[in-house]
Amino acid sequence: MSQITIIGGGISGLVTAYRLATDHQVTLVESDDRLGGCLHSTTLNGAVPVGLDTGAEASLHRRRETKDLAVELGLDAQFPSTAHSSRVLSKGGLHAIPKRTVMGVPGDPAEVRDLLGAAATDRIAHETITGPIDGEDTSLGDFLTDRLGADLVDTLVDPLLGGVYAGRCRDLSLASTVPALLPAAVEGTSVLDLVQRLLAERDAQAASQPAGEDPPPVFMSLRGGINQLVPALEERIRERGGTIRTGTHLISVRQTADGWTVRTGDSELESDSVVLATPAHVTTDLIAEVAPTSASLLASVPYATTALIPALVEIGDRRLEGSGFLVPPTENAFIKASTFVSNKWPWVRERIPENTALIRMSIGRFGDGPGGWQDCDDEELIARAFEDWKDIADRGSDRLIAAEAHRWDHALPQYLPGHSGMVTRIDEETSGIGGLELAGSAYFGVGIPACIARAEEVARRVSAARS
Repeated sequence: MSQITIIGGGISGLVTAYRLATDHQVTLVESDDRLGGCLHSTTLNGAVPVGLDTGAEASLHRRRETKDLAVELGLDAQFPSTAHSSRVLSKGGLHAIPKRTVMGVPGDPAEVRDLLGAAATDRIAHETITGPIDGEDTSLGDFLTDRLGADLVDTLVDPLLGGVYAGRCRDLSLASTVPALLPAAVEGTSVLDLVQRLLAERDAQAASQPAGEDPPPVFMSLRGGINQLVPALEERIRERGGTIRTGTHLISVRQTADGWTVRTGDSELESDSVVLATPAHVTTDLIAEVAPTSASLLASVPYATTALIPALVEIGDRRLEGSGFLVPPTENAFIKASTFVSNKWPWVRERIPENTALIRMSIGRFGDGPGGWQDCDDEELIARAFEDWKDIADRGSDRLIAAEAHRWDHALPQYLPGHSGMVTRIDEETSGIGGLELAGSAYFGVGIPACIARAEEVARRVSAARS
């Protein structure tokens, strides 16, 4: 039986270990005292009887990876309420987010008129067709600004992308973040026409549903939050004979004549294969000797630092409506988004007291400089976030019952233009290094399904090499 060591106990490392533990002797090493990485929860020190996600709070249901894994683990999927929808802040007021778009880009410019106004809508309608891009990728924000104008990008596209990457869309790769729009850039054709075709395909797929059935939901979670994947995977890994070591300081990973030696603060693990399911800035140091080109490329991947404030709120003089809101970076606001958790997820609403709501407030974007929110202590961070939330949502009579500040330092990789090509080069180099595999959010997607997909592919390659 092969000895496999997996470094990193986030969703990528856990799924890799789970897939390999049946046929191999697996040891998972995590430096933190807990597993899960960006999947974590809180009860606000006992203020609520349910676990509230403090990192990722949902997963795409349209992709198979998370929903299939949940079924396999015996976890029941939960879906957002259809009675509530999200809004976006524009010119000091909250507006409905247009539904018929592809990441904010409409097929019909009239779809965004109420949000953007006549002038910006007219600019979109008169799309500027630019020539084919030079190469295979470009800046998402720059491409759409050139084609459709800055108002659409700043007011709608940027906050939608910011909710996923905590980044700014002018920094982000078109090919890696919204690949559905890439053909218009590569071919020099209309992005509006492309979006119309994509929406027509979406409509046709919805029409193919059996009569009387609702269209499949876009997102999913689990009772107790999407973080419940973590204990379920941990239990299955241990059941299959795997070893999990948390609070373990990693010193080095070294290739030997017979395989790999993983040195920690208290031991050395001899392994046939090593999977590094770690952030790019950690992986780069671990592979600098065996894969110098890949190490250099990974060192160039920037990360965003953010904060999340989960809170229990006493509702004042009227009901809380909607599922939350997004805040464009052009608005003068302290927070960048909020989710009204107990409106969005029915299973949460059922478990908290009447006249209360659970909310999440997000803070921080890639590129935030010193002297801002990161200099606030937790008490100030919570107070400023809630005052901002009350102002944006027009909830002056609401009262904070309990809240916590959760800081995610260098947690979200930024996919700059050319990212997918960079990952291809990394995979080409590391494929020639026997027994080494790389997984995690730094490669082909920051979302849970993408991380699972990469982990499962890595596990298949390790098994094939060891068979």
